[in-house]
Amino acid sequence: MYIKADKPVYEEGTAHLRCKSDKISEIVFLPGDHARVEMFRDLLEDYEIVSFNREFKVGTGKYNGVPITICSTGIGGPSTEIAVTELIELGAKYLIRIGGCGAIREDIKCGEFIINTGSVRMGGSSKFYAMPEYPAVADFDLVMCLKEATEKKNFKCHLGIGASIGSFYRGQGRNPLSVADKHYQDLYNELIRLNVMNLEMEAETIFTLSSIYGVKAASICVVHCNRITNEWLVEYGDPQLNMCKTALEAAEILYNKINNKGE
Repeated sequence: MYIKADKPVYEEGTAHLRCKSDKISEIVFLPGDHARVEMFRDLLEDYEIVSFNREFKVGTGKYNGVPITICSTGIGGPSTEIAVTELIELGAKYLIRIGGCGAIREDIKCGEFIINTGSVRMGGSSKFYAMPEYPAVADFDLVMCLKEATEKKNFKCHLGIGASIGSFYRGQGRNPLSVADKHYQDLYNELIRLNVMNLEMEAETIFTLSSIYGVKAASICVVHCNRITNEWLVEYGDPQLNMCKTALEAAEILYNKINNKGE
């Protein structure tokens, strides 16, 4: 059996997230790993997993009365593009990436947070949406909500430019197979010269699409490693949990501002 339509049609909702708009909050957290969606079971009230298809797991609940959805994006630009596009179609208005990253500045320690104000667009998918000169920038109000939340909880955070790269190994200057590759080592060094703070794989896609489609986006990541000092965070359960709690605090600050509460 088949039908004619201009896009995939599913009873469960959108083609990949497989859920409908009544299950999606205006504020959405975007972890890469679907395991982080499960972390919110103990952090949110009335929490339920509403769909799980491929790398996309979606959960919705409330934090101090604030409706929040968690949706995993998978790794990199293509799957993130799918998640962001379908979430916006379903009514999401505020997207906050919560993830991990590698710092490329010596003063940034493992376990600290990075709030990217913008990102170098090397993720791949966004090039189909905008010219290379189009900036990938976070929303100022959301950045300030995240900053205020980290200050309330006394967590160390750094604000600045990151780089989203559509490659984990070669594109980020890694050489696991020990093959001579001067070009990509030079690129890695150039990013350091430009005072880029961190490397990850999703933020620029989220920032670019959000700007184009008129929604707000920001990103907070816990530093899993420092590529300059070669230090690695072996046990990152607590820092990850602290990042999630900080994002929830920021969501509550945002919600109160939107609804003019406590002002």
